[in-house]
Amino acid sequence: MASVLSEISIDCANPVLLARFWSEALDYRVFEEEVGLISIGPQSQEVFPVILTFAQVPEAKTIKNRLHLDVSPRELGQQQEVDRLLSLGASYADVGQDVDVSWVVLADPVGNEFCVLAGKDYVAIKKTC
Repeated sequence: MASVLSEISIDCANPVLLARFWSEALDYRVFEEEVGLISIGPQSQEVFPVILTFAQVPEAKTIKNRLHLDVSPRELGQQQEVDRLLSLGASYADVGQDVDVSWVVLADPVGNEFCVLAGKDYVAIKKTC
């Protein structure tokens, strides 16, 4: 049997800030917290939830992430979701994307890039964002 993606760990200087942002962005809840480490996951009991864990580290982010998250709006249109994420503390990011791509590149409050896909883009195979 193949493995299942169960957790993504993200190094950061401020786990509380990122856990708060991503909990709001994804409708997740904090389910484990200790000094310098916070794990969040889905509100519902899904079969294979993907957990995000934020671990405090001393060094700052210095370059574009080698791995990033893609989010897909469930209820809002893409621009409405972008606006909602911006109101939570995200900002626009330029990672060299073409102007005619279907996704929007944002950065979370500490600069980690992520993409907001358009509608059902998450179903289609796309080029890198």
